[in-house]
Amino acid sequence: MESYFFCILKSVDSYGFEWPKDFNYDQYDEFMSKYLSVLGRRAKKWDKLLNSKEGLYKSNKVKRYVRKGIPSNQRGVVWSYISGAKEMKEEKPDLYTTILRSPMKQEIIETIDLDIPRTFPDNIYFKGASPDSKRESLKNVLLAFAHHNPLIGYCQGLNFIAGIMLLVTDNEDMTFWLLQSLKERILPDYYTKEMTGLLTDIGVLEELIKSKVPQVHERMLQTDVSWSMYVSKWFICLFAEVLPIETVLRIWDCLFYEGSKILLRVAVTLVMKNQDKILAAKNFVEITEVFKSLPLGATVTECHTFMQSIFRVPGSFPKALIYKLRESCRQNVEKEQAHTKVLQEQQKQRQLEEKKAREAALEQKRLQEEKEAALKAEEERIAAEAARDNPCNGSPVNHEEDLKATGELAGGDTNDAQTPNECSAPDPNQVSNKAVIESLSSESIKQVANGTQSIISPENGQKASAGIIPETNV
Repeated sequence: MESYFFCILKSVDSYGFEWPKDFNYDQYDEFMSKYLSVLGRRAKKWDKLLNSKEGLYKSNKVKRYVRKGIPSNQRGVVWSYISGAKEMKEEKPDLYTTILRSPMKQEIIETIDLDIPRTFPDNIYFKGASPDSKRESLKNVLLAFAHHNPLIGYCQGLNFIAGIMLLVTDNEDMTFWLLQSLKERILPDYYTKEMTGLLTDIGVLEELIKSKVPQVHERMLQTDVSWSMYVSKWFICLFAEVLPIETVLRIWDCLFYEGSKILLRVAVTLVMKNQDKILAAKNFVEITEVFKSLPLGATVTECHTFMQSIFRVPGSFPKALIYKLRESCRQNVEKEQAHTKVLQEQQKQRQLEEKKAREAALEQKRLQEEKEAALKAEEERIAAEAARDNPCNGSPVNHEEDLKATGELAGGDTNDAQTPNECSAPDPNQVSNKAVIESLSSESIKQVANGTQSIISPENGQKASAGIIPETNV
């Protein structure tokens, strides 16, 4: 009782969780004053049972004791027995320390390092690096579990489970083996990559709701709301970070002894106790608000009363019924997973074909560009060689146009014109009189005019005397 009031004054509970600002101290104080007396009576009976010869072997008596709650100071020891963790540890007593001494995968270390600060930020034992901090212990447990179970590795949600186990046991080694018992014996296929066990139990829950509260099931169908949207966190974290810590611990007491159907009982009870609110919700948004409020209030805070209700409200959960439902739902889950896998393979194949088509198109474009570049280079080479072979080092001559021009200037038929040779020198015998006269100097012209110089016609070779100019054929 003294430790309880000390926690109230310190604004944290006995497990180190800080009270929320709107926490109802009066309501909690009223409940705890009654509950502590119950725990006192239970502790005496547990002491007697643990010291007796009958021990913790499965029996109706042990089952009844577990359902009524395990005292906090005895919880770690009892969990190790009823879960099978102690037996597993005895088979491999040095396994935990051996794993921690082995090489670790860097990617797993980095992933866990990211989640450690996110684990219970409202708990004084997981805040920073104080002497009482359990952060390093939590990291060790998660690393050991991830490397010992390579097909699972590190799964988000395990940090909250391992964190609470450390608060209860204060022992890394035992926390590691409690996680192993969950994975191997109590919740198989919950923490695999496919999460087949988790999805199966969500399907079982839906069938149980359909059977026990069909109106709620119908309303969920009408609003197209998936149960997995709300229940996944409930199951994968075992209600940690969902319900009050003392209620969570009471649920885990039964979980370690009776198995995963306890999770189904808790979920069905939460829905049945709030069915009026769910039925009053008119749409998806309102239903979401209702589910957010399910883990709140006195209904779940008063853990002793709530645990009594999970065995009374839903009624009987025969093992045969749960087994049958799980078998059917598992088949549906595996069929859906197989279908999803086929679709994923088809999508991968399409993406591969599209990639190949893109690569082929790019290769075709590259080859075309290379071909065009080669053709252009060849044309440039041929043009360069033609330019070198041309004596005039000029551009090619359009002879046809020259012929036409010659014909027009001569006033004759272009067919009679001779093709000019642009690269040869003019023939002196074909120079016109005009050209000869133009070539004479001004002095010569004067002499010719005075009759002192004769002109030799280039056409007839005759000498022209002064004043006598022979006729020429112009």
